[in-house]
Amino acid sequence: MVDDGSGKVEMWCIQDSRRQPVDSKHHGQLCSSNCYLVLYTYQKLGRIQYILYLWQGHQATAEETKALHSNAEELDHLYQGALVQEHVTMGSEPPHFLAIFQGQLVIFQGSTGHHGKGQPASVPRLFHVQGTDGYNTRTMEVSARASSLNSSEVFLLVTAGVCYLWFGKGCNGDQREMARTVVTVITGNDKETVLEGQEPPHFWEALGGRAPYPSSKRLPEEATSFQPRLFECSSQEGCLVLSEVVFFRQGDLDKHDIMLLDTWQEIFLWLGAAASERKDAVVWGQEYLQTHPAGRSLATPIVLVKQGHEPPTFTGWFSTWDPYMWSNNQSYEEVVKSGVSHLGTESAISGITAEINNFQLSQWPGESRAGPPDLPAIKDTQDISEMELGPRVGGRSASTNSSSSSSVSLVNSGSLPPEQLRYQAVEDLPQGVDPTRKEFYLSDADFQDIFGKSKKEFYGMAKWKQQQEKKKLGFF
Repeated sequence: MVDDGSGKVEMWCIQDSRRQPVDSKHHGQLCSSNCYLVLYTYQKLGRIQYILYLWQGHQATAEETKALHSNAEELDHLYQGALVQEHVTMGSEPPHFLAIFQGQLVIFQGSTGHHGKGQPASVPRLFHVQGTDGYNTRTMEVSARASSLNSSEVFLLVTAGVCYLWFGKGCNGDQREMARTVVTVITGNDKETVLEGQEPPHFWEALGGRAPYPSSKRLPEEATSFQPRLFECSSQEGCLVLSEVVFFRQGDLDKHDIMLLDTWQEIFLWLGAAASERKDAVVWGQEYLQTHPAGRSLATPIVLVKQGHEPPTFTGWFSTWDPYMWSNNQSYEEVVKSGVSHLGTESAISGITAEINNFQLSQWPGESRAGPPDLPAIKDTQDISEMELGPRVGGRSASTNSSSSSSVSLVNSGSLPPEQLRYQAVEDLPQGVDPTRKEFYLSDADFQDIFGKSKKEFYGMAKWKQQQEKKKLGFF
């Protein structure tokens, strides 16, 4: 994902073709008859980045949907085109969207909202809680009848006097715990836990009587083996034509093109800085889903990504990614070389060195060295102590005293002792250490002893396998 959802969140509801701010205490409370804009702000490589989610309810009108898009374009203009726009359909929210609300995303039927306006207090309401933690949970209101229940899930039945937490026989402890967290968002009524098969008569009366519902345990879902595919988009005589790029890399993205990246869970449309027909990009994504031979869901999120503003959810599908490739059409190495040749002062070299250190420690570990590339020799050792060595971590920066300089030097050389890295909290790590890649700062010998493999072998493994080993060995 982009991050853990801890960035800044702003939210608007589209009403009368305009965006109305939503109070922060109601963030994550959506209505199926409305459309919403959710602006997420985070930092990456020292730069502020934005993702604008365009959320559309199933019962929203065509006028509201049109107003949603026009307000999104207006916001994008205010932010000078820096917004990554992701089109989200109710019920098909991507993982990062769920993570933003920390398990508190609740979708109400109609436009009744969390206050229940428009419905008598005596009308029962049934909510389906789907998820096991704060990063994957959504709660949706469903028809208040017995046939909506499912033995593998957890439901909340809100009546005039009490809220029943109904736990199906096939649900697990994580699901039950999330339900106890979500219920406070929905109602302040008294809570009563009900196990499947032990329901009181009033429970069935509120649902209009008993009725059959799915009661067998759900089989585990198979993970898709779909491989990401990249296409160059063009329009010939009004017809969309896609040309696939095999073994794709970042260099295949041309500033004059619009490219479609299909990762199955999401459809990315990359807009080159000089591309024409940009306004048709979302329509092309929808047409791609409609005509896909695998019968794809039309609710699959479509993400508009602009050149130079690519989020990690996009760049992560490329084997290597250079965030400086399009800086004046130069690669990062060219930017550094030109900077050294044109800026001869010690202060300029110090600035470049600090940038290199920040960049190297932020790259994918398997494709960078533990330390900055070679620079021209510096005349005086005093210059070294004046440089910013390493990135800021937790708001701290490298100090100029001898012990701090020594610590940062070890970080850059990749030879920190294991006891300074294993099982250490973020605040206890040496300065300059990226807490998401503690293992990267081990020496090659220590890495081999602890992991039983070289760094090259480790970073060649699937990401989930890397995470598994890091958890087991105390580097997560």
